[in-house]
Amino acid sequence: GSGTFSNNNPNATYTPSAADIAAGSVTLTYSSVGQLAPCTQQMHSMLLTINPAATVNAGANQAICSGNTATLLGSMGGSSSSITWSTSGSGTFTNVAALNAIYTPSAADVSAGTVQLTLTSNDPIGPCTPAVSTLTLTLNPSATISAGGAQTICSTTGATMAGSFGGGASSAIW
Repeated sequence: GSGTFSNNNPNATYTPSAADIAAGSVTLTYSSVGQLAPCTQQMHSMLLTINPAATVNAGANQAICSGNTATLLGSMGGSSSSITWSTSGSGTFTNVAALNAIYTPSAADVSAGTVQLTLTSNDPIGPCTPAVSTLTLTLNPSATISAGGAQTICSTTGATMAGSFGGGASSAIW
């Protein structure tokens, strides 16, 4: 292999190189040094199998207007063979096992203003652990607007408007 050892102690850590990882395994040999004559050097080899790590990416943080849904764009790689979406909120997914699931926020999610959506890989075979990635979904309040009630005026007078705005709107124009 072409990786590196942390030291020459019996409990050293071997860090595999990119070539070792691509190969999927490496043979490591431990050799005696400084043995007394007439004894010969002794060696022992072991096979180190390198499993690819699971990877997932939940995608970029998103912002949507309350009342809308969020289409997720997750991805997976390495030893991941399946995924599951979960939420810190109480909304629902169209399919928790789909990378492109659609999340529908609950009223409690909208009230909180944000939720965390987490993508987790399956637990791969071997010593590797599941991969986890999280995105923040911001739920912006929808704009509200009212022009006021209907009015009747005389042609020689103006109408006093009773418009209003709120929610996610910072202003309004006539």
